[in-house]
Amino acid sequence: MTPRPQELVRRDRELGRLRELLAVTRRGEGRAALVTGSPGSGKTALVRAFTAEAADAGAFVLHASASPAEQGIPLGVAGQLLSAVPGFTGPDPAPEPAAALPVVRDVLAELAATAPVVVAVDDIEYTDELSARCLLYLCGRIGAARIMLLGTGSAHQPPHPPGAALPAALPVAELARHPRCLAIALTTLDEDGVAAFLRAPYGGSADPAEARRLAPAWHRATGGNPRLLHALAEDRPQCGPLRSDRPVASAAFKRAVTGCLRPGGTLDAARALAVLGPSATLTTLARLLGVHERAVGPLMDVLTDTGLLESGRFRHEAARAAVLEELPPKESARLRSGAVALLRADGAGAETVARHLLAADGPGPAPAEPWAVDVLAEAAGQALRAARPKAAAGFLDAAHRRCPDPVRRAGLLDALAGAEWESDPAAVTRHLPALEQALESGLFETDRAAGPLGQLLWHGRPGAAARALDALGGEAGTGRLRAEAGYVFPELGPAPGPPGEAGATAAVERAAAALVSRQHPAPGVTAALCALLYVGESDRAEHWHALLRETRTTPGALDTPARRAVAAAAAALVHGRLGRHAEAAAEAQRALGLLSPEAWGIAVGMPLAAAVLAATGLGEHEEAARLLRVPVPEAMFRSRVAPHYLLARGRSRLAAEQPVAAVGDLHACRDLMARWGIAPCEALDWSTPTARHQDPAARLSRAERRVAVLAAQGCTNQVIAARLFVTASTVEQHLTKVYRKLQVRSRTDLAGLVGHPAEV
Repeated sequence: MTPRPQELVRRDRELGRLRELLAVTRRGEGRAALVTGSPGSGKTALVRAFTAEAADAGAFVLHASASPAEQGIPLGVAGQLLSAVPGFTGPDPAPEPAAALPVVRDVLAELAATAPVVVAVDDIEYTDELSARCLLYLCGRIGAARIMLLGTGSAHQPPHPPGAALPAALPVAELARHPRCLAIALTTLDEDGVAAFLRAPYGGSADPAEARRLAPAWHRATGGNPRLLHALAEDRPQCGPLRSDRPVASAAFKRAVTGCLRPGGTLDAARALAVLGPSATLTTLARLLGVHERAVGPLMDVLTDTGLLESGRFRHEAARAAVLEELPPKESARLRSGAVALLRADGAGAETVARHLLAADGPGPAPAEPWAVDVLAEAAGQALRAARPKAAAGFLDAAHRRCPDPVRRAGLLDALAGAEWESDPAAVTRHLPALEQALESGLFETDRAAGPLGQLLWHGRPGAAARALDALGGEAGTGRLRAEAGYVFPELGPAPGPPGEAGATAAVERAAAALVSRQHPAPGVTAALCALLYVGESDRAEHWHALLRETRTTPGALDTPARRAVAAAAAALVHGRLGRHAEAAAEAQRALGLLSPEAWGIAVGMPLAAAVLAATGLGEHEEAARLLRVPVPEAMFRSRVAPHYLLARGRSRLAAEQPVAAVGDLHACRDLMARWGIAPCEALDWSTPTARHQDPAARLSRAERRVAVLAAQGCTNQVIAARLFVTASTVEQHLTKVYRKLQVRSRTDLAGLVGHPAEV
């Protein structure tokens, strides 16, 4: 964006000096001025503001803009200047180019006889050779003419490709040394200048106090570069109010950044710097660019003076992003691969190299490079130990895509699923089919199968887990996996010991140790949460509470959202067992806040049940009802989570004076416990709350209750018959008896008996 003349900030002194030169020129003493500065410093804005004033005052203004693309056109700039002269068709560069020099002078001198002439050339360092000679020739011969020569240029010598010959004339250097030329150097704005910009209408019209408060942040983002400041102001309506302490850079800022870069010099340096990121040094930049280190320093100076860099790094991440977004795909691939090779050769750390490998990945399949797989896997381990599971997952995903060996690919997939579980278990669902296939194909040894098996259990896939266990066969260690799986889904095998005895104790301790350490927690996590429900002694519950609390206090323990959530759910269960309802509610809320219900899988019933029991104990029945509306997976009711959830729901409904529905839940809890051989215990006492209330459902036989539950759920007689493998006539007979025993007349009256798959 080119600022309008009225958008000049802190340029009054420079504008005044140009006015003085024009006044001298009007008296017949020609003068020249060279305005230098870094890209975006406001050179063009200053010249346009001045030439607009000069034209208004009667001067004849001729303007031209030089560019690298037209530097090879003879007399291109001179032709632009003289194209505005009435009746002049332009100098002829052939047959003798030097003959054009006096022609240009004579045309301008004739024009100056009627009015002062201002000759303005933007980016004068890119002037073609013949036009440059014309301008220098003119500068030496305007002493007695009303001609003012004005140019803008870089404060630094323009970059030249390695090995290229220097141009015959360097207008910036020559003009700067000429005795008639006044050098005016523009710098970026300081914080006071930025505050003045923010007070101006084009900067947001902030009041003085607000401008002073915002100025440091805006200066840090732009280095005081006027072009970047104007771009931030342009972005502000789309990105938030002015009162935001930190400016938000968007499309206009990115355009301004790329507009400050020149091809073949600062653009190439900025691209290399953006690709290398924190790994950039003068040496690595020079090697990546293929130039001598001495050539890199001046380019970095230009970028720093422009306001894009500070201490060799981009001031604002949006500036780096803008450079990377403008990278052509082939150039990006070349620089990325070059950066990887350089960093590997220099012995950079695994994470550093891995980040560049990720950045170099295109949309297609990644190349199969064994060394890259090793580096990515090592980087993932470092990231996971540093409690950065998302970074670890990114590295593992890239390693998995590169790995050609199926056995190692399966291991990497397990590690990837484990890393994603740490931050968001819901993300793992996309990997479950591949994990199932790898387990059934025998790609996991028994001692490596716990991770993928645990993912299947967590996400409610007991059928897939059963097939995986069958595929493992009778290998050593399979029995323990089957037993722990049986703690989650009883259909998968016997649990390791009766509730409350050594088996449950061992399951909890193993899972708690996995949570405190850096081990992969599945499948022990789900098994431990289930086991916590059945360990009856309150003093043992205190022991688990103390053990699981270590996940938050042990130095070096892996602290991730999933582990924090599981520890909070376990703490909620323990507090609930000890009657600490307020503490249980807080921990359950924390657990549900850390992971979404979808991320919890079948384990969602644990924090939900704890939260419902706590709300019921605190008399917060509306909160309990809200929690019971949270969707839970159907597979949960095939797991040991179900009795606990049903018991919590039943107690909540009793407290809410819904005895029929409550008794239905409590009896469903009773039936599941009987089916799975779970003896009543302190944690799962369904009989006591039932005995405290009249039990109309107790009058029904088991068959009648099953029919009543399905009818209450809205099932038709035909659907009930199909579900229970009986005839529709039998269903009708049972319903007749149910209506008579419960003294109801319709299915609507049975709505209190909320059915559930576990009950039928």
